[in-house]
Amino acid sequence: MVTLGQIILGVILGYILFSITESVIHRNILHAKGRRRKSWRKLGHLGAYINNSWYSHHVVHHCKTFKTDYVTMFDSKQQERELSDFLTKNGREQVVLNSYGLRVGSFYKRMQYLYPHFLWLLVICYLGGVWFALGVLAPLFLYVWVAEYVHPYIHLPYYKAIDTAPPFMRLVIKTRYFKYLARHHYLHHKYINCNFNLMLGGDWFLGCHRSSNKKDLVEMNNLGLFVENRCLKNNEAMCKMRP
Repeated sequence: MVTLGQIILGVILGYILFSITESVIHRNILHAKGRRRKSWRKLGHLGAYINNSWYSHHVVHHCKTFKTDYVTMFDSKQQERELSDFLTKNGREQVVLNSYGLRVGSFYKRMQYLYPHFLWLLVICYLGGVWFALGVLAPLFLYVWVAEYVHPYIHLPYYKAIDTAPPFMRLVIKTRYFKYLARHHYLHHKYINCNFNLMLGGDWFLGCHRSSNKKDLVEMNNLGLFVENRCLKNNEAMCKMRP
């Protein structure tokens, strides 16, 4: 029973810490301001890694793609070719391979995705012991899996996501968590300085969560995101805490 308790504690604490640190990193690194990015250049390879992460996410994923709306990455094949050529000529072919910041990428890139978490992971796993560390592996894999496999689907209209997804992912898409996450992430793209989490929770804790208003819900509904009729008809306060 002690062993099981340690594993469960590892799962819970791991999820909480991943969610909080994801929100912090997303806000302060992936959407960093100019002065902070300039200071990173002094850090050599580490600074280059951080700045490349910022460029892939903020510049490409938020500014150079999804220009028309949240569910349209490119308006045409020509637009995609132009961006692909631009990134390749400027030594950023990896961003193209990672679906323009929509996915994490190769195994090596997934390991890099975990770099900012290594220190606290090592500390709590050392303090918690083997079984606790085993429990932490669950939210660790979830953290990478959501960014690599779920993120592309929350940028699709709900029924298109279901039609194009493999069987297991189709089950995930039908969950309340996924439906809420798509709306949560939409608000991040619209307002930028809120809703940084793909692993929900940290944004609420850190005070950077934003709920959708009636206009937001109408826009989401028009784009094909899953919005219940009761949310469209009533005040958002009745729906904001429930997927």
